[in-house]
Amino acid sequence: MPLIVGAYSQLSPGTPLPLLERALTDAYKPLLTYIYKHPELHIHVYIPGSILEWFEQNHPEMNMLIADLVKKEQVELTTGPYQQPVLQVVPGKDRSSQLESTTTFIRKRFGKRARTAWFYNQIWNPSFVSTMGMGMLDRLLISSYDRLHGIQVATEPFVMQDLGKTIEVFPFDDRIDALVESLGNATCGFKEFAETLLKMTFDESDMYKTVMINLDRLLQGCALNQGLPPPIDLIIMILDRLAKVPDSDTVLLSSIPTGIISTRGYLGSAWYGRDSSVLDLGSYNDMFIKYEELNHLYGRLLYLIDLAKLYRKNKDTKKRVESLLVKATSGGALVLDPSGGCYRNAYRKYVYRYLNDAEKILAATEEIPYPRELDLDFDGHNELIWMGRNIGVVVDAKGGTLAEINYLPTGWNYGDTFTGYAAESDRLSFPSIRDGSFQRSFNDVFLPHDGRIEFYAKHIGRQTFDAGSHIYDLSIVDRSQNEIQTRCIFENLPFGLGSLELTKRYRFRTHTVVVDFSIHNIGKHRSRGLFGSELNLSIGIKDQKELTLYTVEKSRNRNLAEGRVVAPNLKNFRIPDDVNKTLISFASDNRFTLYKDDFRVKLATVMGMEVLYEYTQVLPLWDFDLQPEESLEWTIGFRIERRLRVSTANKEQS
Repeated sequence: MPLIVGAYSQLSPGTPLPLLERALTDAYKPLLTYIYKHPELHIHVYIPGSILEWFEQNHPEMNMLIADLVKKEQVELTTGPYQQPVLQVVPGKDRSSQLESTTTFIRKRFGKRARTAWFYNQIWNPSFVSTMGMGMLDRLLISSYDRLHGIQVATEPFVMQDLGKTIEVFPFDDRIDALVESLGNATCGFKEFAETLLKMTFDESDMYKTVMINLDRLLQGCALNQGLPPPIDLIIMILDRLAKVPDSDTVLLSSIPTGIISTRGYLGSAWYGRDSSVLDLGSYNDMFIKYEELNHLYGRLLYLIDLAKLYRKNKDTKKRVESLLVKATSGGALVLDPSGGCYRNAYRKYVYRYLNDAEKILAATEEIPYPRELDLDFDGHNELIWMGRNIGVVVDAKGGTLAEINYLPTGWNYGDTFTGYAAESDRLSFPSIRDGSFQRSFNDVFLPHDGRIEFYAKHIGRQTFDAGSHIYDLSIVDRSQNEIQTRCIFENLPFGLGSLELTKRYRFRTHTVVVDFSIHNIGKHRSRGLFGSELNLSIGIKDQKELTLYTVEKSRNRNLAEGRVVAPNLKNFRIPDDVNKTLISFASDNRFTLYKDDFRVKLATVMGMEVLYEYTQVLPLWDFDLQPEESLEWTIGFRIERRLRVSTANKEQS
C-alpha cells in the first residue's frame, strides 16, 4: 500500500526569534537530517515561505540540505500562501499571487515546481480550487476531519470539481493527527501514545494512505511534558509504525500520475483538522464575532485595501502600498494554535505595522481628507479615522474611545489590546473582565465617592459603572485643527450620582493627544463620586520584564512600584517603551489618583506554558462634587515621543 507521509509547521511571519530557533533546533533540522540518513524515505514537507526565506538569510545550510533532498527525490515541498494568510479573507486577485510567490521561491531555490497545496490552519473554501488552478496546482493535502461534527468526512483520495476546475484531494488519517494533538495538549503521556500507536490498524485495501504530522503540536507537547522524548523520536516512532504496514512504502505525490484518482467527492467550506485550539466555531468567520479585537483588525485591513484601490498617481507607490498590505494579511494574529496566535502580541503588531506603513504612504501622496468616517467594525456606527504626521487614531462611538493609538514612526499600535476568553488561557489579573471584550483607551468609568480603588473591577456593576458600551455622539468640531468631540448623557447613574452629561474633546497634535473633559450635572440633586478614563495601552516590553512607571515631581523622577499600583495625588506619569525606544507621558492640570495593573495570560504554546503580556491598564481618577447645573472641566495631555538614546531613558528612571 503506497503511503503518502508528510510533516508540516505553520509558524507565521512575525513569529519571535526564540520560537523560530526552537523549531529549527528541535524539529526542522532533526527531521531533515533523519530523512537524509534514510534514503528509503520519501516525505512531504510544508514549511512556510517566510521561514524558507529566513533559512536563506540566517541558516543557508538548511536550504542547502532541503535542495539536496529534493534533488534526490526524498523530499517533496508543498506550497501555500507566502504570508500564511487566512486565504478566504484575502481579496480574490491577491490569493493566487500569494500562492505563486511561495511556488516561485521553491522552484528557483530548490529546482522543482511544487504542484501540491497546503492552506494555513486548514481553513478551506471551495473557491480555492480556482485559485489553485491559476497557479497550476492540481493536488491538495488537507485533513477531512470536521471539527464541528467530530467526524472524518473522507478517508480516500477523491477528485473535486468547482466552477469547472478540478483538483485531487488527499485527506490524511485523523487518528494520528488526534494522537499528536493529545500529546500537544498534554492529555496523553508517552506510554499511552506508544500503546495507541502500536494498536493502530490500517486497511490494506486502501488505494493510498495519507498521514501528516503537525510539528508545532509535537513541539508544544514536548515543552509541556518534560518526560517526553524529543519530537524527532516521536516522529520516528510514527514512521516505524507505518513501515510495519504490510506491503507499504512511502511515495511522493509527484510520482503518482495525475488522473489516476477516479472517485468523486466534494469538500465544503469549513475549518478542518486539529491545528486550531478554538473548538466552538463552525466556520472561520465566527472568529470575528467571537473576538471584537480581530473584527476591528479585519475591518482596518479591508478599509486600507479599498483605499489603495483608489490610488492612481504613481505605479511604483501603488505597488509599494500593495506589497505592504500583502504582508498585513499574515494570519498569525487571526487564529489560535500552538504558536499562541491571536494571544501573541507580536503577531498583531506585525499586521498593524504594515497597515500603518501603507496608510502613511497613502496619506502622504494622496489628498485624503481626515478625519474619515467609516464603520470599521461593522456595528452600524461610524468610527472617525485620523492620520497625522506622527500619530494616527481611530475614534470609536462606543464609549467615545480611541480604538487605535498608532505611533507612525514605528508603526506600533498602543491601542492594540487583547482580552480573549478565560476558558482558553489562565488570566493572571483582571478576573472580572468580560470575555471577548475590546479594551479601548479613554474608556470612561464612574465609581462611588468612597470606592476602594485598590479593588477596581470595571465589569462588576456594584463597584463600577462602565460607559464603554454606551454610544457617544461623535462630531468633527474643527477639521483644520484636528478636533473631534464626543458626548454622552447618562440618566440615573448608580451610586447616587444622578444624571450627568460627559463631554470629551480630542485635539490631535504632532506628538500629543490633548483631551478636554467636562462633567455637567443635569440632575436635580448633588452628584459626588469618582470619574476615571482608562488608558489600555499595549507597551513594547523586552523579555517579558515588569513595566515600570515613574512620575516627575519638582524636576525629580520618582519610580512607582511594579505590578498593581495605586498612587494618589499625581499630576503626571511616564512610561518608557524599550522596544520602540519611546516615552509615553500623561499629564493633567487637575491632580488625580492613579490605578495601574498589567494584563497577562498563561497559555500553552510551542515554548511550553508561556506568560504572554497583552496590555497595561492605567486609570487616572478624579474626584467630583457637583451641585445641579454645576460643571467640572479639566485637560489632560497624552504624548508619545522618541527617546534618542536608551542610556538617557535609563538615566531618567534612576
